[in-house]
Amino acid sequence: MKTSIYITGLLNTTLLFAGILFKFFHWPGAGLMITSGVLLFAMIFIPLIIFKKMTEDESTSERLTYIFGILLGTTLSLGFLFKIMHWPMANKIMISSVVLFDFVYVPIYFFSRYKNQKLKTVIATVVMFSFGSVLLAMFKM
Repeated sequence: MKTSIYITGLLNTTLLFAGILFKFFHWPGAGLMITSGVLLFAMIFIPLIIFKKMTEDESTSERLTYIFGILLGTTLSLGFLFKIMHWPMANKIMISSVVLFDFVYVPIYFFSRYKNQKLKTVIATVVMFSFGSVLLAMFKM
């Protein structure tokens, strides 16, 4: 499991970095590399990470939280891809995933974890909500 996560992460990072570099210099193949990198991240890397976390935890509520997190992470990654590639519906995909992340996922995460790890949960919740709020604010600029 660890090996596949490392290989997928390295391949994903390499494809995205090369694709962005190619996009800056207007070289051919940029769109294919960016699309492949984001799809690899959204469809393979995120599910592998969540699957690894799900095998560690036995609580049903935490597993549902992870599943919801994977759906939001995948949706946000695809929204970024749509935005970079100038495909239609990019703003709607990104805004809906960020709003669901900020106002549904973060509270679920907070209340499901607060009983066991109070300080760590509060810090993680503040960071996640801040990240989501900054992303949401970027749409109004």
